[in-house]
Amino acid sequence: MKLKKDFFNSVADSWDEMCNHDMKKVEYILDLVDIQAGSRILDVGTGTGVLIPSLYKRVTSSGKIKAIDMAESMIEVAKKKNSYENVFFECNDILKNKGEEAYYDYIICYSMFPHFHCKEEAVEKLSKKLKKGGKLTICHSQSRKAINNLHKRVDNTVKKDNLPNMKILKEYFSESGLEVVEQVDNKDMFVVIGIR
Repeated sequence: MKLKKDFFNSVADSWDEMCNHDMKKVEYILDLVDIQAGSRILDVGTGTGVLIPSLYKRVTSSGKIKAIDMAESMIEVAKKKNSYENVFFECNDILKNKGEEAYYDYIICYSMFPHFHCKEEAVEKLSKKLKKGGKLTICHSQSRKAINNLHKRVDNTVKKDNLPNMKILKEYFSESGLEVVEQVDNKDMFVVIGIR
């Protein structure tokens, strides 16, 4: 059986052509997050680093961005595309990554949350990495329905990787001590932002 890591490694070089990331929507989502200059950001499942230029523009050179992904090939592509001094890349499973408790101002899961095996555990572990007042954002620049339908068609490895509905995600946030401060679930995008 092919592992998710193997699947994402196999498509890394063609990922940006395969996936349509509407950067106007991405910028809108990041405006909702309201990232401040000088902040510490964790970009979970960075993939090819789609968010990095937009995140850098907001945190500026005074902030720090850690881009993490479990697929080595994705990290290699992201590194080639992004050479900012304050962006750090790590190939690792964020849920097995120890430390960094109460460290980040913002944690963003863009276009990757369905791929967590245990989503409730993911929210719980990520929330602990936030500072008091920090924000966890789960977001897609497509609708929940479009994301779930896409995964069914792409590859057997990810066909069961679904994005839960907003009610379930809000419960996960609440159970992890996060107050939902923003939610968008429409035909254009899916966004939930919680503050610790």
